[in-house]
Amino acid sequence: MNPLVLFDSLDLSKSSNENFYTTTEIIATQSGNSYKVESDLVRKYRSELEKIAHLNSFFKKLNVNDAGRSRKVYKLNEQQTLFFIPLLGNTPAVVQFKFDLAAAFVAMRNELQARKIERATEKATTRSLTDAVQNWKHTNNYAQSNFRKLLIKCATGLPYTKVQARGDKGVPMVDLLTAEELERYNKLKALVIPLLDFGETYKDIKEYVEKIATKKLSESLATKDSF
Repeated sequence: MNPLVLFDSLDLSKSSNENFYTTTEIIATQSGNSYKVESDLVRKYRSELEKIAHLNSFFKKLNVNDAGRSRKVYKLNEQQTLFFIPLLGNTPAVVQFKFDLAAAFVAMRNELQARKIERATEKATTRSLTDAVQNWKHTNNYAQSNFRKLLIKCATGLPYTKVQARGDKGVPMVDLLTAEELERYNKLKALVIPLLDFGETYKDIKEYVEKIATKKLSESLATKDSF
């Protein structure tokens, strides 16, 4: 299912509830109206919408093979959406969309809050991992980077480069993780630190962490599939 609420960056330094939005494209799809109807309505009530917040937009190509055709897509934050959706009437599709959209905004706020809590936990234990790697008997110039890449990969189930592509250059990798991924990252980090203290080799630590991570990811997916 495509998300109803979007957020341009997972960078925690840019996070706030005001950055969450839906689009006229999403609204048109979910309400059963044409895109033109939605766009015309936005333009009609533009001054009212801009009293709430600046009205942001972007151009989107209609066809990847047709560089000449695009349409203007408007972004509406939560407050703008609360004003705009009632203008669509109360068809069954719109009523259901109102319910789903409200739930999506709540879920996004909860996700942001959870990520901030996990990020605070991550910051509190970063020094411990740094110290453990520095004191590790097998340490080298690449050890810090290798262990962080290992933890990112195991926490997300994705190649490091895929996670890196989520954000802009220079954004800390942990700021690009979801709350669930960051929670796994912190738990896996807690497993790595004592293994470093015991002087285990990178190969042995990697195999152990990957085994645990694979098991946890499988359990998480199985739980989601059961709902």
